[in-house]
Amino acid sequence: MIGAGVRGLLRLLVGTALLDDVVAFFRLPGHGIRLCPGHGRSDSAAISLQWDSAVNPMSRVIRSLASDTLQSPKPEYDAPGEDDRVLVMQIARTAFMFADTDSSLDLSFNEVYEMMVRIGGKDGNQKFNADEAAQAMFIRFDLNVDEVTVTYDNFLMYLSELDTDTELFKSLLVFAQDILSKGVLERLNGGVLTENIRKSSQGSHVLDDGSQAWQDSVEAAFDLCDVTQSGDICKSQLIEAVTRYPLINQLMRVPVELSKKEAREYMVAMFDVIDVDLSDQVDREEWTKYFCASRDIVPRADKWNPKENSDCRKITGFIFDCDGTIYQPSGLIPGAEEMLTWIQESGYQYALLSNTGSTSYESLHKKLSKPGGLYECRPEGKTFPEGRCYTAADAQVDFMTSGHLPAGSRLLVLAPENSGWKEMMCERNRELYESWDVRLDMDVDTAKEWSQHARARLEWEETPAEIRGGSAPPKVALIFFHDGSVATDWSFVLFNAMTILLSFGAEFIYTAEDATNPSIDERYPDTDFPMPGPGMFVEMLKKCMLFSDRCFCSGKGGNLGRKFIIERAIEMLKAQGHSGSRDEIMIVGDRFDTDIRAGSLAGIKSCLLETGTHTIEMSDKFPTDIPSFAAESILDLPYDLSAIVEEVETEDDISILVYD
Repeated sequence: MIGAGVRGLLRLLVGTALLDDVVAFFRLPGHGIRLCPGHGRSDSAAISLQWDSAVNPMSRVIRSLASDTLQSPKPEYDAPGEDDRVLVMQIARTAFMFADTDSSLDLSFNEVYEMMVRIGGKDGNQKFNADEAAQAMFIRFDLNVDEVTVTYDNFLMYLSELDTDTELFKSLLVFAQDILSKGVLERLNGGVLTENIRKSSQGSHVLDDGSQAWQDSVEAAFDLCDVTQSGDICKSQLIEAVTRYPLINQLMRVPVELSKKEAREYMVAMFDVIDVDLSDQVDREEWTKYFCASRDIVPRADKWNPKENSDCRKITGFIFDCDGTIYQPSGLIPGAEEMLTWIQESGYQYALLSNTGSTSYESLHKKLSKPGGLYECRPEGKTFPEGRCYTAADAQVDFMTSGHLPAGSRLLVLAPENSGWKEMMCERNRELYESWDVRLDMDVDTAKEWSQHARARLEWEETPAEIRGGSAPPKVALIFFHDGSVATDWSFVLFNAMTILLSFGAEFIYTAEDATNPSIDERYPDTDFPMPGPGMFVEMLKKCMLFSDRCFCSGKGGNLGRKFIIERAIEMLKAQGHSGSRDEIMIVGDRFDTDIRAGSLAGIKSCLLETGTHTIEMSDKFPTDIPSFAAESILDLPYDLSAIVEEVETEDDISILVYD
């Protein structure tokens, strides 16, 4: 039986597009799992397994990546690319829930073995040995296959470390592509349409993006069925409406291959699922609850508590966000300096990462080490050390000079004056930079000219290599090196030019997706006022893009962030003496959609610090960005290990005395 907590985790881990098939899979014989309505609740959430996809960026990423993986050429900079890594990591969550047949939230050796068999295929032709693959996972974490289980964190970390050249990774990628293109049930059960499918779509919908437009569509569909305007609809009304209105046919997801008789049976079964109170009538509330996901099921992170939680004490490498975590507009956050001092005195390591797109790590270091400056930070009373910080601007320059943008590329670069991005480029690869055609502004006529190159490049990339012929057209890209404080000369003409480029297939390269940045006003000392961040403009411009695989973000939480900024931070930790083991590294930040997401994608721990943009109460808004821990203040992070050990020893002594 799936309890309420597991149901919530299932909704979180699987995603909107897959939950229907997952529910059907759990209903198949032999899994010992069934869904039960109610659990003492008066609403329909328990039976309908409704899940919040309203602001689920990762479920949208999965659907986008699935389409891109099947239809689009791979990025040139990596094979398989970071998109493949993200896709595998997301589908891994689905695989974990499949394997967890006893709903224990961890996996025994037999469960891991069965999962490996399923991933490799039931035909026995997998290129890796399922038993060896399962044992390798237990060996990685020094686990006894007979006594110890693999936790979800272990599982996610193992796959994040998996070499992309291994047969297991390749099989996972194929498994992921098959799931998203054919459906979970078909992939794992031979594609047979059963009665389970007809009842499995409750509470989640592939079209549900949580928008007002979706809710309006659901309301309109009910009104089309309710021809008598009684406030209730019966089976015959629903069946008639499905045959008449395409909107309702889409909502009900009637399989096109069904005969008229089978389609009617399908509709009757669907009606019974929606009719929670078994009244043979569906009212507006039942209809809306069925199609619009519930938002009250996202699990909350554990509080950071080293005294009670040994997992906290395993962390020896800390990666800190800067704005909202180490400092704020008015200066250093109280306790930040003491925190870094504690890390150094404890023999641990740390690195600072900023999602700024307008300054380099050298500028960030100067900001933190300037004597008497507003942001001066002196761990252990000394000047802030070098080799401890990196920015999204640095990460983006690394990406742009990694070979992704070939010589002769045409770039429209928007950045504040004196941002230093040109100097950063030249330091990495002056020859490549000087080969590019770089513009800092653009009119509509030039955009139209460049759009033809963008379209030609797109068509060239989509043409099989053996029949391309000729040289490649120049790559065209729009590039952001700013934090949202756009220049006063950003005119409608410039926005028009950007729209033209992106609509014709130009790439969109930007540093971060932070929607806002904080600011202060002395007249309101207790208030932080939001300013536009780069993410606000990014989301606006994405609306005109037809090709989602042509967006590249190297900052924390971006689709390239794992490779170009988190890995760099881990290298900085290793340079200080850290082992680099991901289960001993934690990122600390104040945003779910950047800091916490970055930790999840990299397979490291994460801690939401509630001194900045987000608080733990906002978890429902970010259902796939679940932190490992949460802390109210950076002052909560340090602890006295010797005192904890002494207290534990004292408790042990007491227990022995009582026993004697």
